[in-house]
Parts: sequence; structure tokens; C-alpha cells
Amino acid sequence: MPAVIRTHLRGGPLVRSTTTNVVHRLPSSTDAEMIVSVAARTAIPRVSVFGSVQWLPNATAQRNPFTLYGASDLGESVRANAPTATVGASVSLVPAAVTNGWADLGVNVGDLFSQASRPGDASSYTHKLDLDLIGHANVFAWAPARTYLHRLNVFAILDYVATGLPRAGDEVPLGRRFVNDARPLSLITGLTLPLSPPVR
Repeated sequence: MPAVIRTHLRGGPLVRSTTTNVVHRLPSSTDAEMIVSVAARTAIPRVSVFGSVQWLPNATAQRNPFTLYGASDLGESVRANAPTATVGASVSLVPAAVTNGWADLGVNVGDLFSQASRPGDASSYTHKLDLDLIGHANVFAWAPARTYLHRLNVFAILDYVATGLPRAGDEVPLGRRFVNDARPLSLITGLTLPLSPPVR
């Protein structure tokens, strides 16, 4: 699923420099994202389980989290391209059958295993509650049903990370204190490229 992610949809949080006492707002960012996902139906109607790996190939950071060398030390940008993983359950709110195969809508509840964000985190990756509203538009539904083109669709995910992000008063990284909570709402849009046909 090649995609684009837009962070801080409601505007970034305010942070204060502990050295200069200057307050500024963290900007929203737009990055390319690659998602590999697999899903399986369950015995419960409209409920499936899923797993996915997400990767931001071009995201940048101020410093390497492992060596702690910064971009200014290295003379180039630092890529924040470590992958993340999510596992959880999905509930179909509007199945494709209701729209004659043209669109569907669902919600995901997942465990996001991603980079640590709180001052007290004792590991480089932590578990976070991740909530998604996800929709697909089957823009190629007009193509013959047996063709690959017919199975392509455009998707949009409204993503909300409910736990594990910085809160007001947190100093992350050292020298930058959050004035208010992190803004965890993001929008991800892209194209689904199926690797295998759905099980009928």
C-alpha cells in the first residue's frame, strides 16, 4: 500500500526549549509511507483480524536515536526510517456489498509497536493503542471482475494513536518540554495493490 501520511491534522503541539524558554509549535509533516498488510476473516460476522508493517522511507530526524549523532554532526539529514508494526481487529461498518462493490468503511483497533515517545519509556519501542477509521473507494470496479485492475482501490485512513505519546510536561527529547499533549491525529491516503486474491 504505497501512501502519503499527513501528521498533526489539528495543528502540532506547543513545545518549550528548556535552555531559551522559547515556545514554538511543532509543524505538521507530509511523508511517503509504505504499508504491507494481511487480514483474515473470523467466525464473527463483519469482524476480521489484521497485521501490518509500516515504513516511512524518507522521514527525517534531528539525530540518530542509536548513535545520538545529530544531523549537524553528520553534515546531512538523518533518516527516521525504522519500521513499525500493528496487530488488531477490524470491524466492517459499511461492507462493499451495500455499495455494489464501489466503497466500504470500517474501524480498526490495534496494538501499534513503534518508537518510544514518553520520558519514562525503558525500551526503544513501546506498545500504543491505535484507532483507525478506514475507507476504500473501488475506483476500478468497472473493470472486468477477473482482472487485477478490478481489485485495485484507493484508501484513506484517519489514524488516532490514543496512548504512548508525549503529554504536557514531558521533556522529549531532553531540552524540549511539551506545553500541551501531542496531537495524535493523522491522515493516510494511498493505493492498495493486492498481492493475493480475497478468499471467497
